[in-house]
Amino acid sequence: MKFQDTIFYSDEDSSLYFTYSGESNILEVNELNYQVNVAAQIPWYENIAELKMPWTWSRGPDSHVSAIQNLNFKVQSGQMIAIIGNSGCGKTSLLDVITCRDHGGKIQSGQIIINGKPSTHQLVKKCVAHVQQDDRLLPNLTVRETLLFVAKLRLPRFFSDSQREKRVEDVIAELRLRQCANTRVGNEYIRGVSGGERRRVSIGVQLLWNPGILILDEPTSGLDSFTAHNLVVTLSRLARGNRLVLLSIHQPRSDIFQLFDLVLLMTSGVTIYSGTARDMVQYFTELGYPCPKYSNPADFYVDLTSVDRQTKEKELESQKRARMFAALFREKVKDSDDFLWKSNEREITTTASSEQCSHFQSEELINIHSHSTNQLPGNIKLFTILLRRQVSNDFRDISTLLIHGCEALLMSLLIGFLFYGHEKNNLSIQDTTALLYMMGAITPFAVIFDVIAKCHSERAMLYHDLEDGIYSVGPYFFAKLRKPVDSSIVVF
Repeated sequence: MKFQDTIFYSDEDSSLYFTYSGESNILEVNELNYQVNVAAQIPWYENIAELKMPWTWSRGPDSHVSAIQNLNFKVQSGQMIAIIGNSGCGKTSLLDVITCRDHGGKIQSGQIIINGKPSTHQLVKKCVAHVQQDDRLLPNLTVRETLLFVAKLRLPRFFSDSQREKRVEDVIAELRLRQCANTRVGNEYIRGVSGGERRRVSIGVQLLWNPGILILDEPTSGLDSFTAHNLVVTLSRLARGNRLVLLSIHQPRSDIFQLFDLVLLMTSGVTIYSGTARDMVQYFTELGYPCPKYSNPADFYVDLTSVDRQTKEKELESQKRARMFAALFREKVKDSDDFLWKSNEREITTTASSEQCSHFQSEELINIHSHSTNQLPGNIKLFTILLRRQVSNDFRDISTLLIHGCEALLMSLLIGFLFYGHEKNNLSIQDTTALLYMMGAITPFAVIFDVIAKCHSERAMLYHDLEDGIYSVGPYFFAKLRKPVDSSIVVF
């Protein structure tokens, strides 16, 4: 083993704690053409400010932009495929289309097939986990508490508490989070785990229900090179656990690039290269564009195929070069079943070989079958879990509790001063009404202000959980309403 490998790997790291023992998954994208409605993304008030009529908001020659053009690829379990390219090349749009979250866009032609079936929202929910770019977690919960609450929300009802706890511990072990399992998650305002550990917690939230397909949108963004490398090593290990891992990434450094099984290089929505990472240099060398010595292939070829929009002349020249590369690649793989370029000496094989399968644990694994989605906890159970999660998170926010306490003390002193000395004299009807009004308004207004402040910070997490189908709006709303009422009663 090379010295560089010993920096990131050890005998312990080669083990697989948490594998997917279901049937292998196959993801196919056939002749996909996708357009984005740019006009629909403009806020309505801006259109009104420009005196545009509502029926003209989604019209115009520039209202629809082609984000993906004639895209084809095929990937299966045991492989990790990376989608690389410059900003705006269609990486995120592709992930949104695969996960059925393509809001504001439209598939013009082509289809996405998962395990031989056309992709639908119900099929995606059963076998695909989507880790978005932003970490959407409650900051005051520890890593173990975060995963345990998600396990209670997402795992079926027939799971016992010991099975849920075991599943959480398996995920913590697989993602190498044992050293920070009892540390707060934190955010930009609250000190907690590091950025790489927080990203692994986000992956663990999706990994809890043991999906066969794991999709990640730029998981290394905002991380230093060492942390990013360790994260991709973790994803590679998850792929060796009989999973299909698909991620988007801008320009990975060379040692990260070498970890990828397959690479899909895109620019302006078209495919420039699709094949193994180790063969990409050979492919472009045969076209007359060898990678310079001591250069990162990912950096060099992304720069080579990107569209330069500094001037009109450079833009036209780079677009012409990109179209040339796309046409050449399409010609080379037109007779291939999986639309992957293969060198004469090598064939595409899965990384989950029989030797790796021998490392799988022989102990009994708990799997979530397709019919178990109907056996998730009921609304009452979801309400109690969400309420406990809210209380655990908010009662650790000492600064907020102190503010509420000072607010309650000031309002109590104000009312006390106003009505001090009236115990001997009977209050008039107007004074009694005013007293009851002030006493009755303190708690509701405190609840309203608290809910507004918390909902703004938790809105992104709520939308993400609703899209994943973890719970519905009802249990969350009543848990959110009940928690500040209880806390306000305690304070007052």
